[in-house]
Amino acid sequence: MSISAEKAERPFEAFDGVELGLTPGVRPGALLRQAREAMGATLADVSQHTRITERHLELIEAGAYQDFHGRIYAVGFARSYARFVGLAEHAIVAAVRDEYDDARPSKPVHHWA
Repeated sequence: MSISAEKAERPFEAFDGVELGLTPGVRPGALLRQAREAMGATLADVSQHTRITERHLELIEAGAYQDFHGRIYAVGFARSYARFVGLAEHAIVAAVRDEYDDARPSKPVHHWA
């Protein structure tokens, strides 16, 4: 039985339209790394396809969001990474936003009378 080229490029087609959430306690960076390793890809492979530096990919996998200059970068890079490895982008993005906010708490606002 032969698999068409189109199906070979879309191995997760069965999950199209299905919202997959993250298991509580599983960090999005670890999930991205596991998915990358499961497909046999290196950070260099992901970097080449997404045009995200390997350093930024390492930071995402480690959950080191304090090293990003802004949440938009962490979220955008994680979205591209999730798309490359075939994970549900919305779930990854939501988890990265939460982790980013936890890693970089907002500064208290002082109201002077």
